[in-house]
Amino acid sequence: MRDKRIWLIGCLIALLALIVAWESWENKGAYGLGGTIDLEEWQPFFETLLLLQESFYSETPLEGRALMEEAIRGVLRATGDPYARYLNEEDYKVETSDRVEGEFSGLGIVIAIKDDKLTVISPFQGSPAEKAGIKAGDVIVEIDGVPALGMSSDEAVRRMRGERGTSVTLTIQREGEEENIVVEVVRDIIKIQSVEYEMLSGSIGLIRISEFHGRTQEELKKALSSLQVAGVEGLILDLRNNPGGLLQSAVLASGMFVPRGNPLLIVEDREGKRESITNFVDPVWKGPIVLVINKGTASGAEILAGVLRVHLGAELVGETTFGKGVVQEIFPLSHGGGVIFTVSKYLLPDGTDLNGKGLEPDILVSEEEEQIKKAEEELRRLIDEKALVS
Repeated sequence: MRDKRIWLIGCLIALLALIVAWESWENKGAYGLGGTIDLEEWQPFFETLLLLQESFYSETPLEGRALMEEAIRGVLRATGDPYARYLNEEDYKVETSDRVEGEFSGLGIVIAIKDDKLTVISPFQGSPAEKAGIKAGDVIVEIDGVPALGMSSDEAVRRMRGERGTSVTLTIQREGEEENIVVEVVRDIIKIQSVEYEMLSGSIGLIRISEFHGRTQEELKKALSSLQVAGVEGLILDLRNNPGGLLQSAVLASGMFVPRGNPLLIVEDREGKRESITNFVDPVWKGPIVLVINKGTASGAEILAGVLRVHLGAELVGETTFGKGVVQEIFPLSHGGGVIFTVSKYLLPDGTDLNGKGLEPDILVSEEEEQIKKAEEELRRLIDEKALVS
């Protein structure tokens, strides 16, 4: 009884501290909350916590930490934001490190909740997931036999990440397949080389951007410089299965192809206020360009493809993209963890809203092995036309 009373007193003290903090936020407008939190609405929540501690029967004691984490997940789930996630301390360190360094241990896939289903946005090129046959658009039904329906995205990520050499069994649904597919994937260190490039025949350069992170701008500039020194006349930009990444990195990459002073992006906040982001650098590439896209092309990759289509009339070859036109931000929490949720949406420079719609290709090519070939054909045509004009 003494321990229970101590716990109850602690809860009441915490509740009082929270009330004082919220009143302070209301006066100061901290975190943008202003006076939007109604303490009377939240009172039943704290009453429930106290009642559970006072009267709940279970053979195992309640853990306050577990209740707190599930409460946060519940709040995030109630927003309806498919990209909202809770991060414990370990998840927070990994997530913030990934976005800068581009290296982690796991399967190498990006997921989101789409239509209430745990869906693969894209596998990283060369990752264990891609080698095992996981494709963009696959729906994960089970993870190691645990049903994924209703599973939060942070729990799914945590179940799939782990030590190198260990394995995960995924049961997936795939469009066009009648039966579920069971795949065993062995975890490995995922070193994301953001930019890779090569020379194709006929003075054509190929650059693949697999994700936008802290080093992408530097890697892309190096690739463009190397290809131009080698004498390329046209460029294929491969954005297939690029899930996005850092918004700033994607915007900076777009600026390498668009004349200085042109608008790159329109960002709209929750109140409908819009801000235009303008290119402030000189372009590095000014020659003919064709982009290759698929259903795993998302977020920042859609920005780059859309910007080049709007300003340069660049052709898109492949499939309709994922359609992620919203921006998430990571917020730290006092215990060392954090939360991710959507803070704004973006529009292309011409006002196009691609969220939930994606970018449709100019030339539809569904077969993966044919997409680069078709891009080469179109690029050679553009190079020939440029030569005739010259």
